[in-house]
Amino acid sequence: MEETKELHCSECGTKVEDNHYKCLDNYLQVNFFDTEEENCFCSKSCFCKYMSLEQLDVEDDEDEI
Repeated sequence: MEETKELHCSECGTKVEDNHYKCLDNYLQVNFFDTEEENCFCSKSCFCKYMSLEQLDVEDDEDEI
């Protein structure tokens, strides 16, 4: 009988009980995640935090040019 591994969110560490999110992009999988367990997130929000994704206003973006 095979024992299932516990999954935890890579961002916040919450134990994943049910559904979870995972990055499906091959480039990101190869370059950012060493194992399948690291590519596990409890929410879209945690995935965005992990990947440093932020929403910027167009005006803020123009200031950086």
